[in-house]
Amino acid sequence: MMETERTNTLTLLLLEEAASYHQWIFEQMKPFLRGNILEVGCGIGNLTEWLLQRGKVLATDVNEDYLDIIREKYQSHPNLIGAQIWDIRKNPAETFHHIFDTIVCSNVLEHIEDDDMVLRHYYELLPPGGRLILLVPALKLIYNHLDRGLGHFRRYGREELMQKLTRRGFKIFELKYFNFFGILGWFVNGTLLRRQLLPAGQVRIFNRMVPLFMKIEKIIPKWVGQSLIAVGEK
Repeated sequence: MMETERTNTLTLLLLEEAASYHQWIFEQMKPFLRGNILEVGCGIGNLTEWLLQRGKVLATDVNEDYLDIIREKYQSHPNLIGAQIWDIRKNPAETFHHIFDTIVCSNVLEHIEDDDMVLRHYYELLPPGGRLILLVPALKLIYNHLDRGLGHFRRYGREELMQKLTRRGFKIFELKYFNFFGILGWFVNGTLLRRQLLPAGQVRIFNRMVPLFMKIEKIIPKWVGQSLIAVGEK
């Protein structure tokens, strides 16, 4: 467990320099964001920075050290509601005093064994018309040492994710693959080379190429990708 937490922290720190990648994720989510935003699993704030540009944000995580970093980075930002501990496996009924119009959950759901229970918690938290925006790893075939090192229970199939969301009562607004170009790097590093951490040099190169990837993915059909983005409405 400690080794998994260490790997996750090192990965977050690596990705802290990948601002273009996080902007790319944000651009996919931006059309669906509305009102007050609950960010689940904020980590050290790599996506929080972008969400704060869109509305009021409550950042949550299970790691108090990460939340301290969020507070230090953004405590003076007018759109930060706060940074709060929340274990998404626990019932949220008495945890929050705000009403949230959008829940953002990026690269978190795969860390939870009982993901169906978590989706139920999200549904209960949202008001009618509220939205859940999910980003999860896709393609079961490329589940490998990188996933295991990060504590991933699974990678998701498109139909599987759709069924999980609709079973919980969500209406699907959007469900698409994202980041076709990340598949090769994930496969080479995690399957062929059996690494548990992405090389920092590769992350920097990938980040520099994101503007090109964004342009290409606007043109080519999104038949497959390293991740899935889903938007569900209550």
